[in-house]
Amino acid sequence: MIKNIIFDLGGVIVRLDKQRCIDAFTKIGHEDFGRIINEYFQEGFFMDYEKGIIDTEEFRAYVREGIKGSATNEEIDEAMAAFLPEIPLEKLNAILDYKKNYRVFLLSNTNPVAVETVKPMFAKGGCPMEEYFEKMYLSFEMKLAKPDIRIFEKVLENSSLVPEETLFVDDSPVNLEAAQKLGIKTALMLQENDLKNDLKPFLC
Repeated sequence: MIKNIIFDLGGVIVRLDKQRCIDAFTKIGHEDFGRIINEYFQEGFFMDYEKGIIDTEEFRAYVREGIKGSATNEEIDEAMAAFLPEIPLEKLNAILDYKKNYRVFLLSNTNPVAVETVKPMFAKGGCPMEEYFEKMYLSFEMKLAKPDIRIFEKVLENSSLVPEETLFVDDSPVNLEAAQKLGIKTALMLQENDLKNDLKPFLC
C-alpha cells in the first residue's frame, strides 16, 4: 500500500522548454548552449551547479566564457529561467489533493536560479512552494544528484520512509531504475501526463 509520494520537479510538475532556453541564450550571445543543455544531465559545469559543487556566481562565469560580448547576471538568469516556462494549475491542485491522503515530497535535480524561477508559479495554486510538500530534497543542497542511489537512500532515511510504501514519480527512466534498486515503487510521468488521473493506477 502506497503511503508516500515523491515527485520530481522539472518535466513532471514544471513544464520544460529546451528550445525556448536555447533561443534565450542565443539572444544574449551564447551560440552553443544547446550542446550544454544536452550534456548537463551527465557531466559538465551545469551538473556541477545542480550538485552544488559550484555556486551561482561560478556558474555565470562559466556561461560567460561562451558568450560573444557581455551579459549581465539578470540576462543569464532570465535565459536560464526560459527553460521553465510554467506549471499548469491542474498539477498544483493534484499535489494538494494528494497531500490529504499521502505524505508528499519533492526530489529534484535543480539549482538556485531554477528554484527562484518556479517559486512564484507555485503561488498560483494558493500557497508557497514549501507548503505543497512535507519536505523538499534539492540536489544542490544535498550535494548529490539523481540517478545516484545515495540520494534516494538519504531521502528514505531522513524522512523514515519504507521503500515498498513509497512511490517515486519522475520523467527519466534512468532515475526510476535507480530508485527501484532500493525497492521503491515508481511511475514514469511526462509533462503531458495528467497527475490526477494518470497516477491513480500506481497508487493501488
